[in-house]
Formats: sequence, structure tokens, C-alpha cells
Amino acid sequence: MLEQLMLKIRNVPQNPETVFDPFAQEMAKLLGEDLETIACYGSAASGDYVYGRSDINMVLLFKTVSVPHLKVISVPMEKWATRGFAAPLILTRKDLERALDALPLLFMELRDNHRVIHGPDPFQGLTIEKAHLRLQVEQMLRSKLTEARTEFIASGESLSTFENMLAKSFNSLIPLLRGMLVLTGATPSIRKDLVVASAEERFRLEPGLLTDCLRHKMGLLRISDKHNLLKFYEKYLGTIEHLADLADGLAT
Repeated sequence: MLEQLMLKIRNVPQNPETVFDPFAQEMAKLLGEDLETIACYGSAASGDYVYGRSDINMVLLFKTVSVPHLKVISVPMEKWATRGFAAPLILTRKDLERALDALPLLFMELRDNHRVIHGPDPFQGLTIEKAHLRLQVEQMLRSKLTEARTEFIASGESLSTFENMLAKSFNSLIPLLRGMLVLTGATPSIRKDLVVASAEERFRLEPGLLTDCLRHKMGLLRISDKHNLLKFYEKYLGTIEHLADLADGLAT
């Protein structure tokens, strides 16, 4: 009850589409011709948005960007952050030309899951090389595995800390699952539940394990109400390691 009241006080939208245009109009007015495109991406674009839990993610594309641009954005973003907006992703035309090989996962997500609100669409049709994608997917899975081991030690005996850590770790796993599916020839959905279901089936993961992680993140399930946390986390780490090994094998 208190949480719902605070969301209303902060004026967090139940439907994120209602704030797309007001946000874009303010940014366009402040930044003028230097700003080329404003687009929404992430859960608010894919239909996975959960009121009070999901951030509203925006990307701003500039011809070139400077510190004064960032300063102009930072002032109104204090207001928009209260309403559930994450700090916007700032890109330039040069990034689209030079960074596709370095950040293939990011640009694949933007290409496949975005909604343009202002300006032309620069993301549709971006070409992502599978060799670059495979390398980043494996690197990030390996990093996630080592980080998850370390965070487990740091979590101590707090049940809530442990479950929050699990939700945070899982959140960044979704793009990696989509990347893995693409690398194996699939055309994955942009919806998280369908991505997870496809990954569990295609990579022969323990049925329901990642689905329960997703439900936990969305506030539909508390892991400790259904599973022994220690055993569950052990299986979660094993799943990430299995996926990393699969990504490594795709190199051959």
C-alpha cells in the first residue's frame, strides 16, 4: 500500500507511452538541432514494463555531443528520474559508424527493440557481425560468472540482500540470452518471457530455473518461497557457466 502511494506521489506512469512525447518535446526544445533522434528501448518498448519496477529507458542520438549538452540534460533528468526514467543513453553518429564491432550486444538490442519518438530512425537495419557478437557474449558471460561468485560472498547472511543480488544479476542476462539465440540461428522475441523460454529449451537448461528468476525480478515470485536459496544459486551459477562454455564452442 505504501509503495503504491509513493509511486502515485512521484507520478510514475502506469503506461510509459503516456510520457514518451512530453519527455521528447522537452529534450528537443532544450537541445535543438544538435539532437537528431530520441527513441525508447528496453522494457517500455517491448511491452515488458512493470509498473513500479521497470525503468523507462531512452536513447538520445546527437551529431556530436559535448559536456554542455550533458549539463543541459542533467537538470530536467532529476524530474524525469523521479517519474521512473533511467539516465538516457547518449550516442553520436560516430558511435553508429565505429562502435558496432565493440558493442554488438547493445546495438543489436537497439536495432531489435526500439521505438522512435523524435527524428529519423538510425537503428533499423544495423548490421551486427556474428563473430563480434559471439566474442562479447562469451566475455560478458564469463564476467557475470566471476562477479556472481564474488557477490555471493559479499551478500552475507541477509536473505533480502541475496535475493536482490539475484534479481540484479539476472537483469543483465536477458540480452546475453538473446545474443546466444541469434548465434545459434534463432530469431528471438523481444519479450523477456519468450526469450527465457526459448533459451531454456534450445540450450537444454533446467526447466523453469531462469523463468523463476524472471518472475522474481518482476515481483511475481519470491525465490525463497519456492526454492532453497543456496541450491538455487548453485544451479544459477551452473547455468551461466554452461552458457559461457556453449558460447566458447560456437567459435569452432
